[in-house]
Amino acid sequence: MTSVGERMDDSGTAGQFSAVTVESRDGTLTALVRPGQGVPIVIVHGVIADASAWKQVAEKVSPERPVFVLNRRGRVPSGPLSEGYGVETEVEDLLRWLSTLEGPVDLVGHSYGGLIAVQAIRQGANVRSLVLYEPVAHPFGLEALPLVAAAISAGDLDAAVEIINVDLSGYSQAHVQTLRAGPAWPKLMQLTEPAAAELQAINQFVLTVPPAWTTPTTLIAGELSRNRPPYGPSVDKFMETLDVGRVTILAGQDHLAHVTAPQELAHAINEGLATGR
Repeated sequence: MTSVGERMDDSGTAGQFSAVTVESRDGTLTALVRPGQGVPIVIVHGVIADASAWKQVAEKVSPERPVFVLNRRGRVPSGPLSEGYGVETEVEDLLRWLSTLEGPVDLVGHSYGGLIAVQAIRQGANVRSLVLYEPVAHPFGLEALPLVAAAISAGDLDAAVEIINVDLSGYSQAHVQTLRAGPAWPKLMQLTEPAAAELQAINQFVLTVPPAWTTPTTLIAGELSRNRPPYGPSVDKFMETLDVGRVTILAGQDHLAHVTAPQELAHAINEGLATGR
């Protein structure tokens, strides 16, 4: 099989990540790729995240295999969200990436990325196994959506980050103040800019039961978010829709284990991926 590394735009050696690009229907998409041999692993991130946020996890996932971490549109250096943006736009982007690879992939989706991954499979993506970490679907954050949209429209990205953390995700004000005082806050504000459109897209898309779901699927959830809104009910929806019998629990974690516990999350992902080359 041709590895992802053999299709890289930039030179790279095993274990190192390089930037790659592909042209979509309406702009440029980018990703980080680690070369390797065997079936590629493709990671699709969620809202207020980019490829770099998942790099620590990607470094620890199946180190001998190629790993491909999307930088979804709306994240520099990928292009902006397009007119008429919706879940299907993201699905088209993912299918475009997968068209550059030979043979099947093992697919990982977090949050909004999980919804995108499921829909891509339903549209014929050649996926050998699927791992979903706290995927989300309608209804999701409906009460917070107008507040997020208003803050972003006013150019107040600081307030938008706070609203998403407190009003949508249920974190405390103390948590937000700690984040605001840290070095990551400016990047979080930048990543929040497309959030209103993404949240609207999630809530305009209806996840329905597929006529036949044959892709081996693993669900992962943080212990702290498993049984509370907004992430717990979404995980339940995917369990029911895809007929997944159990959820792998990350002890002491929530929706952000890719930042707070990358090694533990990578281990859970490795356990869920199909084996064999």
